[in-house]
Amino acid sequence: MTNLVKVLAIGVLSVGVTGCTQSSSSPVMPSSVADPSGFASPGNRAADTIPRPAAGAKPGAETIVGIVLEEDGEFDVLQAAVIRAGLVDTLNGTTQYTVFAPTDQAFVTTLGVIDEAAAIAAVNALPVPDLTDILLYHVTHGRRNSKSVLRAPNYQMLNGDTLTRSELTAAGIAATDISAANGIVHVINAVLIPSS
Repeated sequence: MTNLVKVLAIGVLSVGVTGCTQSSSSPVMPSSVADPSGFASPGNRAADTIPRPAAGAKPGAETIVGIVLEEDGEFDVLQAAVIRAGLVDTLNGTTQYTVFAPTDQAFVTTLGVIDEAAAIAAVNALPVPDLTDILLYHVTHGRRNSKSVLRAPNYQMLNGDTLTRSELTAAGIAATDISAANGIVHVINAVLIPSS
């Protein structure tokens, strides 16, 4: 792992709690406060224009890439990262994936920069293999709704690492069960950093 990624990982550790609470999206709440699924209510994404189907809903009309590329101002940094890493075709295909999608604010906070433009510049400065490793740490195989995600103690991510349920919930879950034609997107308030 390069020094830049190690610095990024250290930055995540130093801003971990702050990153979850300063986001424009709602942080995850304890299960006693949140809805019965254990996740927080959907966040305020672009005036809540994103469809929020019930858990386990049928596939939506758009692919995962279609959701990320929407002109809603929520995933601009993720969009730049996915394009730079060459993952558009992977996330636009027919294979079913579950994606934990960091908001723009998640990238800003994790990278310790002042705005989205600076976050995009920082993402563009990362070596492509390191960026790809980070992005694939946000994707797991299969169509996993929020109930399925909460039941599993850990998840095998596409980069080969294991993400635990506690690491995921510590990232702060802002919205769940956004149905795509090729999977499900759950919005998170922090960028997940792989350990390897």
